[in-house]
Amino acid sequence: MTNTLLPESRELIGDLEVIWTLVLAALLGLVSAVLMTLTESPFWRKWGMSGVAEWQINWVTLTLLGIISIDGENKEPKASWKVITSHLIHGMAAAVVFVLILPFALSAFSFAHTSIVLDALFYSLILWVIFSVVLKRVYEWARGIRIYPRGMLVSLLSHCVYGVFLGLLVGAYLLPVL
Repeated sequence: MTNTLLPESRELIGDLEVIWTLVLAALLGLVSAVLMTLTESPFWRKWGMSGVAEWQINWVTLTLLGIISIDGENKEPKASWKVITSHLIHGMAAAVVFVLILPFALSAFSFAHTSIVLDALFYSLILWVIFSVVLKRVYEWARGIRIYPRGMLVSLLSHCVYGVFLGLLVGAYLLPVL
């Protein structure tokens, strides 16, 4: 049986595969971010927003963008559906970026072939270093808040959870495609 698809049809199928891969990556990122958020939730209940650095960072970003307004005298970060939604969207976007750079990492670094879970964990820790450590002072300065060490530790723990689950899910559902 011969392949009767026109070249344009083959290109369309290839484009749809890429789109499907990116949509699936976003969904896997959402699942990983939900598990990350569930890990952070008990610390938020115990310490409030100071117990979760990511939520503070998302609050600062959303206030700077004008998506959340600051109430008069009360300039302390507050958990809201907007903060959590932003957190989940960031998890989806980070997963898409991970899936896009993974083939390059696998071809460029021999140690990247060890484990997709370790690759995703390493990626998640890089995100933590960039957004929670390197930019910490910027976020604190932007809204005059303090991001406490306990929030940073919770952030580190939750990034580990995100990375491990992202690696497991990408390994199970997307690695054969990449």
